[in-house]
Amino acid sequence: MKKIIISALVLIGGFISANADDRERPTTVDKLPAPAQQFLNEHFKDLTIAFVVEDPKMTGSEYEVTYTDRTEVDFASDGTWKSVERKYSPVPSSVIPDKIEDFVAKGNFQGQYVKSISRNAYSWEIDLSGGLEIKFDASFNLIGYDD
Repeated sequence: MKKIIISALVLIGGFISANADDRERPTTVDKLPAPAQQFLNEHFKDLTIAFVVEDPKMTGSEYEVTYTDRTEVDFASDGTWKSVERKYSPVPSSVIPDKIEDFVAKGNFQGQYVKSISRNAYSWEIDLSGGLEIKFDASFNLIGYDD
């Protein structure tokens, strides 16, 4: 039994040390995948980039781009955007799907704007400037609210 426990500890220690280099590290925009560079140029060309971080994963790297106005854009390893968060201004309407934009415009959300949007294969989530979170499924059907 002692040998099994010692072997397991050695195996775990080896795995941890082998993955010690998998930490976030600074990078530059030109090292981002082409779709990420295109997305940034299309939607945020007037902003100044503060820094770019690469986060290595088992299946590639994820990226986070932060602008001087504290806008953050996260990308998957293939360069598709995962989330956009603005601190002081709305997410560009060109990033927001029409069905979500229409839902916000027709709802009782007057004077509010989308300050963050995130997506994955199964859902979309937006945060409004008033603090309300709204979640949609992949077909843009309302799932729920959270405040």
